[in-house]
Amino acid sequence: MLRGVTDKEYSIIRDVLKNFKGEFYAYGSRVRGDFFALSDLDIMVKSADYEKILPELKEKFDKSYLPYVVNFVDYNSLDEKFYNLIKGDLVRID
Repeated sequence: MLRGVTDKEYSIIRDVLKNFKGEFYAYGSRVRGDFFALSDLDIMVKSADYEKILPELKEKFDKSYLPYVVNFVDYNSLDEKFYNLIKGDLVRID
């Protein structure tokens, strides 16, 4: 459950991500609920094409009507310590 994302915002997020191959997971303050109005949305991307799709992902979200910044991390390059830190927050975006 994303506590810091409205239904309208979630719809925008899903509309952007549906055009990309991979799995997408939100984590961080907008999942936990300890966000502020200007808190970013953190998304972990699980895709073999991460490097290829990242520029377009950023562009699509920058041009979207979301009122906050979206940051991405590559699942395949996460170190174990960071993954263990966020794994309890992970919420798949479908």
